[in-house]
Amino acid sequence: MYTRLFGALFFLLASFGTAGQALAGKVSDYCSRPIRVGLFEFGVLYKSSSGDGVDVRLLNAIRDLTGCEFETVVLPRNRIWAELQGGSLDLASAAIPTPERKSYGYLLPYMKTRNVVLMRKSVGPQIKTVSDLLASKIRVGVVRGFKHETLYDTLISDLDKQGRVVQAVDVAENFRLIDEGHVDVIFSQPIIYRQYLSEDYISQKMVFRDWAPKSENSVGALILSRTSFSAEQSRRWDALIVRLQKDGTLYNIYRRFLGPEQASELVYAGPRFPD
Repeated sequence: MYTRLFGALFFLLASFGTAGQALAGKVSDYCSRPIRVGLFEFGVLYKSSSGDGVDVRLLNAIRDLTGCEFETVVLPRNRIWAELQGGSLDLASAAIPTPERKSYGYLLPYMKTRNVVLMRKSVGPQIKTVSDLLASKIRVGVVRGFKHETLYDTLISDLDKQGRVVQAVDVAENFRLIDEGHVDVIFSQPIIYRQYLSEDYISQKMVFRDWAPKSENSVGALILSRTSFSAEQSRRWDALIVRLQKDGTLYNIYRRFLGPEQASELVYAGPRFPD
């Protein structure tokens, strides 16, 4: 009996010790109040229908390590940027780093992916290059506030000047635009479009083009508002992301929603720039 009681007490104490070690320092090292986070509908990263996704699991892992609490709101992408700049939002996910975004936020990469061009099969034979698309009258759909690889952003800008860009409020609407024939081309990533389009639909109705240089990827980063966080806090957050990469937590999160090969492709190992 005494042996069993001692064993139970030892297990309980060990459990408390493990929980304490899981924390990555004082809560105040990372946050001074509950953090307001902007999420948006983005396939495997976040689905409002389930309230789950890669970004939700990442926030849960950070909460467990820091003790910070998150208040999540689901917003259109363009509004997320406006609220981050205005100081009413503290954090957002899946931010592609740009000089403008770096001016009002700390960018902490946690994944990488790559956009491709999806077009309706009816226009595929005539649109094989960027020049073909520019010379046509075809319209493209984009999500308002989205950034892509440099080549695609330049292309979208040129097409917009010609009045050939239709802006969707979110990813789901962008897929509806191409499905209903309002546009013939959109830009998306495999981890996203496979969440919205079945394999049969893709094979029967879609053609893909991969025009961006192989060296170009879309880097997904957490963006921390410079109004809400200090430079020192951003460096501590960045160290957390690196820790979650190195111990396999991020890969395991990706694996929950994707196959092992796609999960491996999402792992980011590039330069850090928390300041």
